[in-house]
Amino acid sequence: MTGPEPDHPTGTEDASRGSTAKLVAWLGCQIVDGGKPRGRHLTVEAVMQEFGTTRPMAREALQTLHHKGLVDLQPRIGATVQPLERWDLLDPDVITWRLEVAPDSQMRSLTELREVIEPRAARLAALSRSAQICHDLTSHARTLFAISQDPAFALPREGAPVRQHFRDVDAAFHRTLLAGSRNELFLRLSHPVVMALNHRIDRDWAGAHHEAAVLPVPAIAGAGAVQSYPTRPEPVPMWLHLGLAYAVDQGLATAAEAFAEAVLAEIRSGRLEDPSVRERLRAGLDQFNISSLPTTYRDGFQDAMSELVDTAHVPVVVMGVCGCGKSTVGKHLARSLRVPFEEGDLFHPRRNVESMESGKPLDDRTRGPWLSAVARRLEAAGSEDGLVITCSALRRIYREVLRAARPDTFFVHLTVDQDTAVTRVSGRQWHFMPASLVSSQFADLEPLEEDENGMTVDANAPVERIVAEIQTGLAGRSRPDERTKGPAAPLSGR
Repeated sequence: MTGPEPDHPTGTEDASRGSTAKLVAWLGCQIVDGGKPRGRHLTVEAVMQEFGTTRPMAREALQTLHHKGLVDLQPRIGATVQPLERWDLLDPDVITWRLEVAPDSQMRSLTELREVIEPRAARLAALSRSAQICHDLTSHARTLFAISQDPAFALPREGAPVRQHFRDVDAAFHRTLLAGSRNELFLRLSHPVVMALNHRIDRDWAGAHHEAAVLPVPAIAGAGAVQSYPTRPEPVPMWLHLGLAYAVDQGLATAAEAFAEAVLAEIRSGRLEDPSVRERLRAGLDQFNISSLPTTYRDGFQDAMSELVDTAHVPVVVMGVCGCGKSTVGKHLARSLRVPFEEGDLFHPRRNVESMESGKPLDDRTRGPWLSAVARRLEAAGSEDGLVITCSALRRIYREVLRAARPDTFFVHLTVDQDTAVTRVSGRQWHFMPASLVSSQFADLEPLEEDENGMTVDANAPVERIVAEIQTGLAGRSRPDERTKGPAAPLSGR
């Protein structure tokens, strides 16, 4: 069991030194992790015997668990372990035990709770615009920003007090936001929200309590998963907190709600790249008065937000040998980015299809008309509309044809071994490419080089993880044609 480790009272001496709270924690963790499954009967005598406790202590522990919904206590029957839907899931102890036993599941639930209430609380706080709330929110946001830039933050030992200060201020910020809603139920939920904040921070900074260096922890795999907390806070969430606080201060309900949504999207893998999230943030920024920010923050805030809400989409070519999963990944990626999807094979002239169906591989000459057709489609894709298109693009010279049409094209090379590709192609009945041609594709393949705009992804990973990785790569891309773009439109200064 991975739950909290209260002293397990195994004898009279241990029982006398123990406490009811420790006994409750031990029993609670056993129930949560299934060690005492639902329907199990727990009598006072059984608890006394198992833990070596006194009768009053065992009775009080079971009564406490009854109040938390984990057991149903009835006279002459004893306590019966209850199913999860009967538990008081907002009880701090129950949340703690679930975080210890099944942290990913509980964090997902808590984060979903935050996604429902915090943006709405931000809207209500902006409408209410309490002077005290505005003062506290903006103060907390500036303090968070300052602490995040402390040079000692990531140091294993010296940075511990700095990180603790950040943790406390972050909790105060979110409690203040919920209090600003003036909704007593939202305020009642501040404890679960803070527990979610603290658990994510404490889990990923656990190394700071030991001699080992604090290192970044990789994000949990999968699109939309709650990411691990970085070694030090990233600038983007700090700017978003600042924007949220000052949107409330300005009484901008739509902007405050959009900032709160973006704050939560940032902790989800790939979610901040969601065009709908960015569009709502852009709409909020159109109302936002940057001149209300302290002077020292204005330029940095404008630069960060301009980069974040830049909704121009570079065209994406999903490339690789037949059988690597281009179509599957391309469709999922296009759906995630909310841009059109094109199947590159449909651009082949009929003679190419007939050639491949007969088992004859294509060469540079026969691929020429096909690549030209794909290039024309790339050229026609507007920056606002975007495009994801599949194309094997096996050789660099083929990719140069596509770049000539759209210099900002981003290539995603899905890599797979030859045996896997042959197996996949052999199992397809609907495609004109026979498995016998897979070897010729590997012979022609020239992987992406360092100076090419793109990334390489393992095609054996689950499609959700592949899409999340691609979205991360797109978010941090460097576009070779950046100098040809005009300056970004300034955010509203009103």
